[in-house]
Amino acid sequence: MTSYRTSNILLNMTVGAKPEFSKLHHECEKRWKKEEAEGTHEVLFLREIPGRRHWKNQFFLSFAFLLNYTSYYSIQNLQSTINAEGALGLTSLILIYGFLILSSLVAPFFVGRFGAKWTLVFSMLVYVFYSYANSFSSYYLIVVISGLLGLAGSPLWVAQATYLTRSAYQLARLRDLPDELVINRMNGLFYIMLNISNIIGNLMIFFVLLPPSADDGSVMAAPLDTTSCGANNCGVGVGSCLPPPSPEMTQRLFGIFTSVGITAVAVLLFGVDDQQVLKGFSATKINVWTQSQTVFQLMIDPRMIPLMPILAFHGLQEAAAFGDFTKAYVACSQGVAYIGLVLTSYGISSSLFGLLFGQLEKVTDRVFRISFGFFCHIGLLIWLYLWQPTQGQLWPLLAAAFVWGMCTVVWRSQMACLLGVVFPKQQQAAFSIMVMTQGVGWVIGMMLATVSNLCVGERLILLAGFLIVSFGLYLVSEYRFRQEAQQAALEAGINLREQVVEELLRRRSSDPRWV
Repeated sequence: MTSYRTSNILLNMTVGAKPEFSKLHHECEKRWKKEEAEGTHEVLFLREIPGRRHWKNQFFLSFAFLLNYTSYYSIQNLQSTINAEGALGLTSLILIYGFLILSSLVAPFFVGRFGAKWTLVFSMLVYVFYSYANSFSSYYLIVVISGLLGLAGSPLWVAQATYLTRSAYQLARLRDLPDELVINRMNGLFYIMLNISNIIGNLMIFFVLLPPSADDGSVMAAPLDTTSCGANNCGVGVGSCLPPPSPEMTQRLFGIFTSVGITAVAVLLFGVDDQQVLKGFSATKINVWTQSQTVFQLMIDPRMIPLMPILAFHGLQEAAAFGDFTKAYVACSQGVAYIGLVLTSYGISSSLFGLLFGQLEKVTDRVFRISFGFFCHIGLLIWLYLWQPTQGQLWPLLAAAFVWGMCTVVWRSQMACLLGVVFPKQQQAAFSIMVMTQGVGWVIGMMLATVSNLCVGERLILLAGFLIVSFGLYLVSEYRFRQEAQQAALEAGINLREQVVEELLRRRSSDPRWV
């Protein structure tokens, strides 16, 4: 069966042609409508709705994620310091991303069974409970809710990626634009708003947890030996030039985060249209085993295997940013409250460069953008390894966080776009693998952070080495993708030419007067 993409190209190329090609045009149109009725397209499209509705849904979806991750990212940033006793914070993060890996195997089932919107709603409710549970500082409660959050995390992100990508394909169809261009634009706008959550949440941390000021207006501080900070941090306790936040401060902060999470769920319920009704979709045919098989089969796909390391690197580098960087560089030399201020720079950078990369889609290709992220991150890791933080020296931390946010934009937006373009028929499975491999990276990064005899500098070296290998495998994969795309385009052109020639010969044989 000719794919939707091929038959649609044939249909568009024969529209408005000479009358002699009318039969070919009608044949293409007939084939296209048949595929549409059978649901055998390369992509399952949504109901025909105006382009404005797609952008409205995209905005409210992005806004809901902004609110939800204002709470979650902020709590995540504080886990390694506020819940340092008994390594509760690191244990919570390991459980979240460990269960995230397991849930990614069946996430497509939930998206297919309940629809993208309701999967988003149910999953986001678990995030609200997680924010509320942290206000009690109960070891067993946080452990249990962390596991539940991990189970909800993968369906949340698979539903988000599925909803956004389907909307992008439909909008590209309505506006006659390249699929990849619309996917990149929607991803860029989504991640701009998502990164704003870092700014809002981290400013909340800074102003709520900042201790009282001294009589002269400066924040109370005591001299601190920072020789064990930075790359020299080898499992020692987190020193602080400021007193730790009081229980009242942390409860107030978590109460604010819980309220923000409830608002995010309300935005999803009332602002985002349901995508459950799709042409060619039957919920009764979906089961966990079938979807898990699809994920496993895609995991051993020769196109996916070389991409998995660079997907895992995204999780590794975020674990380093919110684990080692916040603990060994910021909290160790400046104090816990300054985690919020420094990571605000991270959020500003992510938002600005998310917008910039959305515009760069017009003048640069994917290889250039991912290569930029590679050299940006390698340079940052080298600088962090060589630099020694000191008390009161805040601007280098702000600069490092700014550059880190710029690098992270590349991995977030370009990996989702790459999978959406390379695996258009298996989007849900591909996004599940993306979430799973990122979760693996997170778990490995956090487990390395608990190894007391492995210093931060050594972990930075391991991270840089892994990035080099991952980037090399990506370049090989990109070369193969482009070769396959060129071959497919060549075959499509040959097939079209053969059909046109066949039609011309048929007309000529039936009517000798026709030229």
